[in-house]
Amino acid sequence: MIAAFILIFGRGLFQLCLIMAITSWTGLCRVIRGESLKLRELEYVQAAQALGVSAWRILYRHLVPNVMHIVLISSILRFSGLVLAEALLSYLNIGVGPGTASWGAMINDARFELAREPVVWWSLFGAFVFMFGLVLPANLFGDAVRDALDPRLRGEA
Repeated sequence: MIAAFILIFGRGLFQLCLIMAITSWTGLCRVIRGESLKLRELEYVQAAQALGVSAWRILYRHLVPNVMHIVLISSILRFSGLVLAEALLSYLNIGVGPGTASWGAMINDARFELAREPVVWWSLFGAFVFMFGLVLPANLFGDAVRDALDPRLRGEA
């Protein structure tokens, strides 16, 4: 499905990122909906409803803080998956055009360098190291911020 959008809307990096963002939000929405339905049945939300607190105040006071850590960690994991998806699509020449710098184009160019004599392996190794250097700190940052925002972990510290 993503490949069809790429062929229709162009082969730029911005278009590829936009298309992947548009097509990857549904899983997060299902998780948020399920968590919201679970939180809706908790005692403190029902007590707030019984006291006559408005739905918007309940939403912003109780539901959003209890869902934000899920949104954050899911977005960070989705980011890592989309970086790898972009690299795969560009490696297969479905993603961005040949003149655009991307991880998949770097890996594809490095593949041709492996066929030379003498073998030039460091360009492939460099692409993987820098991709790893992008994804790992993003995951570590997301985990640290999730720990800071998760209301269930605040009482344990």
